[in-house]
Amino acid sequence: MPLDWQAIRCRPGVYAHSSDVSGEWPGSLDVGPATTVAAVFGDVDDPDDFDHWFRTVLEVDEATVVEFGGLTFPATVFVDGVEVGRCESMFMPVRVEFGAGSHEVCVHFASLAAWLAIRRPRGRWRSSLVAAPGMRWARTTLIGRAPVYGPVPAPVGFWRPVVTTPARCWTSHTVSTEPTTGEVRIDGTCGADDGTEIHAAITDGVDGTVTDVRGRVDDGRFTLRAHVAAPRLWWPHGYGPAHCYGLTLSLDGHPVRHRTIGFRRLDVDTGGGGFRVVVNGVAIFCRGATWTPPDPVRLLSDRAAIEELVSTFVDAGANMLRIVGGMVYEQDEFWEVCAERGVMVWQDAMQSTFDPPLEQSDLIADELCGVLDAVSGNPAVTIVSGGSETLQRPEMLGLDREQRTIALIESVLPARVARHSDAHYVIASPSPPPDSDDLAIRPDTGIAHWFGVGGYLRPVADVHTAGVRFAAECLAFSNPPVLAAVERHFGSAAVAGHDPRWKSAVPRDRGSSWDFEDVRDFYAERIFGEDLLTTRRIDPERYLQLGRLAVAEAMRACFAFWRRSDSGCGGALVLTAKDLCPGAGWGLLDVDGTPKPALAVLRRVWAPVGVIVADGGLAGVRIDVHNDTERAISGALRLIASHANGNRMTAGREDVVVPPHSSVTLTDADVTGAFRDLSHAFRFGPATADAIEASFAYDDGTASVSDVMIVNPRSGQPSTGVAVTVTSDGPNEAGDRWLLEVSSPASLRYVTVDAPGWQPSDDSFHLPVGTTRHLLLRRTTATGQPAGTLDSIDLVSPKTFGARP
Repeated sequence: MPLDWQAIRCRPGVYAHSSDVSGEWPGSLDVGPATTVAAVFGDVDDPDDFDHWFRTVLEVDEATVVEFGGLTFPATVFVDGVEVGRCESMFMPVRVEFGAGSHEVCVHFASLAAWLAIRRPRGRWRSSLVAAPGMRWARTTLIGRAPVYGPVPAPVGFWRPVVTTPARCWTSHTVSTEPTTGEVRIDGTCGADDGTEIHAAITDGVDGTVTDVRGRVDDGRFTLRAHVAAPRLWWPHGYGPAHCYGLTLSLDGHPVRHRTIGFRRLDVDTGGGGFRVVVNGVAIFCRGATWTPPDPVRLLSDRAAIEELVSTFVDAGANMLRIVGGMVYEQDEFWEVCAERGVMVWQDAMQSTFDPPLEQSDLIADELCGVLDAVSGNPAVTIVSGGSETLQRPEMLGLDREQRTIALIESVLPARVARHSDAHYVIASPSPPPDSDDLAIRPDTGIAHWFGVGGYLRPVADVHTAGVRFAAECLAFSNPPVLAAVERHFGSAAVAGHDPRWKSAVPRDRGSSWDFEDVRDFYAERIFGEDLLTTRRIDPERYLQLGRLAVAEAMRACFAFWRRSDSGCGGALVLTAKDLCPGAGWGLLDVDGTPKPALAVLRRVWAPVGVIVADGGLAGVRIDVHNDTERAISGALRLIASHANGNRMTAGREDVVVPPHSSVTLTDADVTGAFRDLSHAFRFGPATADAIEASFAYDDGTASVSDVMIVNPRSGQPSTGVAVTVTSDGPNEAGDRWLLEVSSPASLRYVTVDAPGWQPSDDSFHLPVGTTRHLLLRRTTATGQPAGTLDSIDLVSPKTFGARP
């Protein structure tokens, strides 16, 4: 039953009770469905500085449960002038029940700023994210409150739907699945009369209904056990099919609940100080990003928006997303989409850098276990953590072990999580291996937040010596969106680096004298050898493009190394998935969901089947062929080295078989049969090769993958010799697909295609001299034939193609 609300804003403490507000409702604002106050009043003022009152009138024919899925803290619920519920935590639902009739429902969202003005006991250490010490007592998100997340409004109001349900139909249940036996156990409570029939049907997308079971409500509770014969296992993306089942509960013949479930065996290998997720007996290389809410203002999105964002990462090869402490727990649709797309989810408790009050241990555990119950049976649930940087913060302040013990994460949460989920629990992110005295801040044991390449300005090659075993966060840069987004939100690239509007969205650690744009500039200068200050003054568009591609190059180099079978790394997650506001945030996607160039580059090193070429030092050119899939692949590995004049100086072929879930490593000499110093490691003279391309083609001709290393980059190339042709992709009456052919008389790094209204099949790629690259252009919003520009950081100016309308 949809509810329409009225809202008013006032100074803190003006009204203490819903009856005090009665005279204000005739002049109030009609806001429709429940939402956050920033969506109602705008974000000009800080929502935390005001009290907000919402009111609706509800008419029901029978006893009804109203569940407020998400009220921000602090809040109070009144029904017919009587206080019936208080919100102790933003992350806990508030439920009220009343009889038939007409009822006035009011919700008072009190000013958080006024609440924080009341003195409370301080923690043993201060948070690194917010200044107000009282925030350790406030069970609420840090979005809009921690400056590092950018200028987004603090969420105040309804951040999850308000759902009305007849009391007789209200249910809550948990699900457990057993992959060996196929047993599905359902335990729940409900408001139906004892003896009411409850029915569970389990379906899949292959056979329809595969089993069902019936039972009766007894003393408001029920337990059902069903068995799925030979259950199909759920696999992470790239490692096998992400097979899911649907579970539908019905009361007295009426469907009341549906959720996605699956079967998988989950383990974590922590041997030797490492951390590697093992699913169905197979070690997984986890890659992905830390998740951010698709809508940071409302904190609620429709399924289509969530599916689009998750699919963007899956299509890029990601198989894990992490929900970070300090943000918010995600809605059911997120978990459903992740299960269906084969995405493992790492779930932090909503705790970050604070010294959690001992008095709130049970409350925080209730929050987390409530989420785990709601998604129980979902195969995407993989890792549960006690919070983000809860150990790291006191360690970095130099506190002794006895001064930084946290009962919440060391004893309370492990016991509670074990009773509510089969996910693997870790005490914090980052954290040392179990039963270890190592510090959480060490990157070479346990779980790391590794910013050696990033905020600590280590050279990119540091990834080879850091010994990262698993990075739950890494590679944070102020990552500029594409030029079209910069122009849409800021007018031009001239704002970069100095304009207050631009700088407000650049992440900065609280109290630091630098920001993450400084970090990006540091790497751009060292990777591309240009004076960034001069470039920004003369050509701000190039300045931003160098920054975008420096981020891409750093990410590529790190993931290319981590993915090696001999790296000792079990996975890494980029900070973050998506920007929360316009500008150069940490995200791999901008605020509108458009991928930044780094994601196109990561697509090649994250792909389930891929080839990665790297400088192997005096061993030559290293070539890794990766196969995450459940089937062996066989084909021809070809290597071509091109001279600066475009001639092939050497070529080779090696037949390769890569077993399931494994990799094969070779050097250039293994493929060509001779030493050529293609990577110019020995430096006996000028570089002999200008560019090296390795490609792997399946024996059956179905597909091929490749990678390119530019050995001797040269910038300042004219675009006159670059050839770009556009032709229709065969029988294609709608004209929605076109082929783009590109070649160049000089090797080019990071070739980009800008064709408004068209999506290229690849972008930000290296183009060896003397070769032709074929791309597919798919129509998105354009009319007519494709037209645009092709550019590279090695070109003096872009090359235009197609006839502009």
